[in-house]
Amino acid sequence: MPMDRQEIVDAALDLLDEGGEAGVSMRAVATRLDVKAPSLYWHFRSKQDLLEAMADAIVADMGDVAVGDGDPSEQLFTLLARFRTSLLARRDGGRVFAGTFALGPHVLDLSEAAVPLLLRSGVDDPGDALDSWFNLVRFTVGSVIEQQSAVDQPHQVDRRSLFEQLNADRPTMLRVASRIFEPDEDRRYERGVRQLLRGADSPRASTD
Repeated sequence: MPMDRQEIVDAALDLLDEGGEAGVSMRAVATRLDVKAPSLYWHFRSKQDLLEAMADAIVADMGDVAVGDGDPSEQLFTLLARFRTSLLARRDGGRVFAGTFALGPHVLDLSEAAVPLLLRSGVDDPGDALDSWFNLVRFTVGSVIEQQSAVDQPHQVDRRSLFEQLNADRPTMLRVASRIFEPDEDRRYERGVRQLLRGADSPRASTD
């Protein structure tokens, strides 16, 4: 039975969950599907092409991205939180998305839902709204990469003690030590996104 693109993407996502981005290659996907690697190139021109399809599949896991008539900032936050959840659900999901220029239907549908929300929230120009959306996406992807790259820190208490010693003459850094060692990534992310959303909503002078 002939392969289709979705079958290849599913196999690649399975490999991603098992071994991370480094474990995904055209050869590894072909082995998983019990086919010869060249046969994959009928469907994908390169590994990069496959990664872009994987990124779109990760966004597809969000489900319906349609928005309603409620508060646009809250709807944006909800979309971003769901996007983050989909990235976190896949091993190295943040790295896969960051390394692509994804133009799949699900990525485009997400942008189509988000940009009008930014316009409704007070951004005057569609181009500025798109820039704001890109920045929100990049913040989200970056936070996911940081979270997925982190390893358990058995000596976290020792690290904080060392941090406080090194900053004995830096009162501002000592005041924010609890935030630097914040264990709740969800709270850290929400604070950051809401700050960005407040900035996007604020009227500002043109930079033209």
